[in-house]
Amino acid sequence: MMGGLLQSSVFLAASCGLATSFAPHRSRRAYKPLPVSTQAPEQQQQQQQAEETATNVNFEEWIADAPEEITKWKPCPIADGGSIPSYVQGTLIRNGGGIWTAPNNNDEFSHIFDGFAKIHSYKIHNSQVECQSRFLQGAWYKAFLEKDKQSFPTGIGTGPVLDSTNKEPKLGMVRTLQALINSATIFDNTPVNIWDYQPHMKESDSSNKIKTIAALTDAPPRTTIDFNTMDTISSSTINPLASGAKGYELMETAHPMYSQAKMAAVGGEGVDTYNVAVELGLQGPSVTVVRETSQGERSIVASIPSIDGTPYIHSYGMSANYAMIVLQPLRLDPSPDRLLELGFLRAMTHVDQTRIIVVELTSGDVVLDKSIDEKVYFYHSISQAEIVNDQEGDGGVTVSLRLCAYKEPDQITGEHQFMRLEQAKKGREWRNKLHRGGKFCDINCNLLDQSVEVDWKDEIEQGYELPVTRYSRSFGSECISEKHPRYVYAFGAFALGSKDYDNWGLFKFDLEENKVSSYYQQDSVYLSEPIFVPNPDGETEDDGVLLSQAYFGKESETKLLVFDARNMEVMATVPTGMRAPLDFHGAWIPN
Repeated sequence: MMGGLLQSSVFLAASCGLATSFAPHRSRRAYKPLPVSTQAPEQQQQQQQAEETATNVNFEEWIADAPEEITKWKPCPIADGGSIPSYVQGTLIRNGGGIWTAPNNNDEFSHIFDGFAKIHSYKIHNSQVECQSRFLQGAWYKAFLEKDKQSFPTGIGTGPVLDSTNKEPKLGMVRTLQALINSATIFDNTPVNIWDYQPHMKESDSSNKIKTIAALTDAPPRTTIDFNTMDTISSSTINPLASGAKGYELMETAHPMYSQAKMAAVGGEGVDTYNVAVELGLQGPSVTVVRETSQGERSIVASIPSIDGTPYIHSYGMSANYAMIVLQPLRLDPSPDRLLELGFLRAMTHVDQTRIIVVELTSGDVVLDKSIDEKVYFYHSISQAEIVNDQEGDGGVTVSLRLCAYKEPDQITGEHQFMRLEQAKKGREWRNKLHRGGKFCDINCNLLDQSVEVDWKDEIEQGYELPVTRYSRSFGSECISEKHPRYVYAFGAFALGSKDYDNWGLFKFDLEENKVSSYYQQDSVYLSEPIFVPNPDGETEDDGVLLSQAYFGKESETKLLVFDARNMEVMATVPTGMRAPLDFHGAWIPN
C-alpha cells in the first residue's frame, strides 16, 4: 500500500492497502469480548449504548497535512502508571505521508498513498522513550521545496492531482508529457514501508560503519536513512538491475521478506532479502523473484512471463523453500491520459482469473502455475506454511498462503476506494461508504496433484487491515514454516459491527478458534499498524508487546501505545506532543 508517484511511463505507484473495519465502546481499556455474532443480549445492549454516546471526533485531523518536524531526538516521558518491559530495547520507525496539499497553487493529492514521505521514530531504551518526526529528503520532496511548497512536481500517482477549487483532475498534453518525464527521472517518494537489509548489524560495529535502513514504496526507488540520526543519506530513482535481468524494472513490492531457511545466517555474512518485481522487456512484462544480499548484490531467482498485461503486486508469500505469488485479476492501464485522470489504481483493468505461481527458491523452478476462476483481491499477505500432506508416505507438500483479502476490488479500484481524500474529508457519511475491511483467506496449493483450494474464513466477521504476526519479519531459527501462526494482530474500522467507519480498534485474532480473542477500542482513538516485539524468554506465541502509534482525536495528539500482546491491555502510554497523520507500515529495529 502505498505511495507516491510512479517512476515509469506505465507507472507503479505504491499502494498499501488499508482496508479496515472497527467499532466503538465506552471502555477506557481493552477487554475480551465474545465474537460479535454470539454476544449475549445484555452485551449487545451495552455495545449499542456505547455507540450512541461515542463521538469519534477529529478523524479528519488524522488525514490532514502535518508539515511540522522534530529533527532531533526529543524525550517523551511515559504517562503516569505505565511501564515498558526491559526487553523492549530498540527503535520503532513508522512510514507514511505528511503533506497532501499545496494551497497556493490549488494542488491536492487525491489519494493518501501519494503524500510526501514522512517518518516517525521512537527510540526506546531502559523504559525511556525519545521521538523524531521528519520528511525524507529525496529529489521528489526537494522539488516541492524548491517551489516554496507552492506546487507539486508533476507525475503519475496512486490517484490524480486535483485542482482543490473544483476537485477535478489537472490534465493537459504538457502536463502529461512532464508527468512521464518526471516519473521516470526524479520520482523517489518512498512513503510505504521501512526495511533493514542488514538485520544482523547492530547500531555500530568495529569498522565504524554506519548502520542504515531503507524506506520503500511499490516501485524500485528506495531512500537510505542513517539509523542513529534518522538523517536521509541518499535516495535512488531506480535500483541497479539484478544480474541476469533483461528489461526495465518497473515495480517492486513494498513488502520484501527475509530468508525463511533455518540456516539463514545471523552472524557476519548477513541475511538474504527476497522480493518480487515486475519487469518490462521486449517480450512483454514478466514477474521476477529477486534475492538481495546484505551487501546489496541482487540476482534473479526466477522470471515468469505475464502474457495478459502488467500485474499489480503489493505483497507475496514466502516460506522456507517456496515463494508464492498471487496475481490478482487486475492489470495496469498503460494509457497516460487515464493514469493522470484517475491515478493508477482506479485506472486498472480487470481480467477474468486469479493466477497463482509457486517458485522453489533453491532451483528457481516454477513448481505450480495455475489460473483459477475465483477472484481474490488483496494488498497484504499474512503468513505462509509448508504442510506435509502425508506424514507416512509421499503425499507431497501443500504450500498455504494466508491473505487479508477481498472478494471484490472496490477497496482497491472502486469509486469509494480506501482513503480517496477528496471524499474521505467530506465527512463521516462519505467515510461510511468505505469497505468494511479484509477477510482471512487461505490459498492452498498441493504441489503433488497441482490442485488449488481457496478457503475464506467467513465466520470471522470483523474486517481488518495491515495484519502482522509474531513472525512477520523473522529469519533463521526464529521462523516457522510447518504451520501458520495462531495469532494475527491488525487494526480495523467499523469495529465490532458498528455502522460508523470512524470507530477504530486494534484486534487480536485467534485463527485456531476463528474469532476475535481480545481487542482495544476507545472513543476517538485511531490506531496504526501494530508491530510485535517478542519476549525473548516467553514460552507462548503471543508473549510479547505490540507497539502502535495512535492519534487521540479528543486531544489532537499522537501517542505511542504499548500493549500486552496476550490480552491487549495497555502497558504504557507515551504522549509525544505532536500530530502524526495516518501512516502505513513500519519496522522495529532491536538494539
